[in-house]
Amino acid sequence: MPKALAFVRAWFSEPAPTFELRTPSARWGKVAPRAARRRLRVVEVIDETPSTRTFVLEPTGDTRPLEYRAGQHLTLLVDMAGVTHRRCYSFSTSPASGLRPAITVRRAPEGIVSRHLHERIFAGDTLVATDPSGQFTIATNPARQRTVVFVAGGVGITPLVSLAETLLREEPQSRAVLLCGNRCEEEIIFRERLGALEREFAPRLVVRHALDQPPANWSGVAGALDGARTLQLLGNTDADAFYVCGPEAMMTDVCSALAGAGVAPDRVRTERFAYASVATTRIPTHSAEVTFAASGRRVTARPGQTILQAGLEAGIDLPSSCTMGGCGACKVKRTSGQVVMSEPNCLSDREREAGYLLACCSYADTDLVIENH
Repeated sequence: MPKALAFVRAWFSEPAPTFELRTPSARWGKVAPRAARRRLRVVEVIDETPSTRTFVLEPTGDTRPLEYRAGQHLTLLVDMAGVTHRRCYSFSTSPASGLRPAITVRRAPEGIVSRHLHERIFAGDTLVATDPSGQFTIATNPARQRTVVFVAGGVGITPLVSLAETLLREEPQSRAVLLCGNRCEEEIIFRERLGALEREFAPRLVVRHALDQPPANWSGVAGALDGARTLQLLGNTDADAFYVCGPEAMMTDVCSALAGAGVAPDRVRTERFAYASVATTRIPTHSAEVTFAASGRRVTARPGQTILQAGLEAGIDLPSSCTMGGCGACKVKRTSGQVVMSEPNCLSDREREAGYLLACCSYADTDLVIENH
């Protein structure tokens, strides 16, 4: 294969983002996550675009700083009409910047929580969240020299700008290519911030914008992002890693194109903003025994009960956060037995092949042995 894919000689776009994909799940409210809850004060609310706002946060009533890694997210717990809704939102700030942490939220027409945040939350208000979590991160080394490509669609820019800025600040010899696709010019998130970062880190950072609906005077890229264009436009300079986040169709096409070009799966990382749904899941109608090998505990998962629910009910301290398949906090490894797992979720193909599952959206189809806990 050509030394695939790194620096950009031309630039491209992507299908119109359809965020927010997070839909209610029948699991919500049935499991009380064990992750500690924190109260965070909203210091500032910034209008990024007509549909997107950034919420700058600081801990309140807690002496612990809000520590996080680039690419991680917060799980907000928002109470409305007696129901606690859980949503994950990526940090859009870099922990290496020295600035207060922030999350950026796109208001979705049918997004219950995103509408609430946009319409009801202002500077001085308080949000409740669990501690930061997520594995869509990057390990930095000041002595390392590499090129990393970040491909963002719509609000998928939020974890990627955090990752890219952290890479540039903590690896002074590394380079980043950040490609941002949006529907139209007014919906370009962080446009001024990205321009400032590009000037600060020139020539190590290249930022290019693509629009599905460009204005007549648009000098960037016009057209939809697909895998073929990705391969065409990301020249043949070697890239050490690819981080992709955006609408599902965009990510699927980009990842398929990279795989077809011979890029090893372990060089491609993705973050999905869609949560597992029981609507299309064949949930087992029989009970099964789940053995946790590390402790020797055995529990019975009743029909319709997730592995997480069964474990917590039996007093096993299983970690969890969003309970919707979006954060990976409840990932466990299966050594035997079969499960049915709701889709979509944040597990990678490599993790699935290795036997990992998400306890919050997995149902025992046969007796199981779980390696940990």
